[in-house]
Amino acid sequence: MPMTRTASPDRRVVHLVERLDDAASAHPPAALRLPRRLGTPGRIAFAAANLVATLVAAGGIVLLWREETPGWWFSLLFTLLLGALALALWLLLIGSIGAAREDREAQTAWSAVRERATATAGRIAARRTELAEEGTPTSFELDVELEGGERVTAEWRLERAAQRLLQSQVPGIGAPVRVWRAAGMPQAPVVVEVADPSVVG
Repeated sequence: MPMTRTASPDRRVVHLVERLDDAASAHPPAALRLPRRLGTPGRIAFAAANLVATLVAAGGIVLLWREETPGWWFSLLFTLLLGALALALWLLLIGSIGAAREDREAQTAWSAVRERATATAGRIAARRTELAEEGTPTSFELDVELEGGERVTAEWRLERAAQRLLQSQVPGIGAPVRVWRAAGMPQAPVVVEVADPSVVG
């Protein structure tokens, strides 16, 4: 069966809702539910902290090569360690900025096609769940089979770091879904709405 995977992962989003409205009264979501990223003030503060950490690491490296140590191998080892720690912090910041940019592009793309998005019914054919150390789901990916046999894959992720999801809230195989997408636009965002199975009534 064909798999719809032409859009980027951030543009195939699962929305976990309390219940699926009747198809006749359903409307496409106003926005994609994506994880909240570090804002501009947070990125500035993180960059400032990174700068301080980089200066401290640089000072430590200078001391390693100026002061007496057990040997050159010791200085080299800790130079690499301090340099790697400083570099990792900058890579985290760069990754956060890149992810925020991709999310903004996805939201803009959804806003552009939202009015043209139509709903298609489907059912969950497969699911994959990522768990935190304590066993709570941090994300799950659904393979959805649409009417006609086509499949779409979409992912649900935590919107906020403090958010928690119970395993009983992860939809099961066979659960009905509603897929919103713009016809003839494979690169446009796709929203898969599925009801939270733990909600009663």
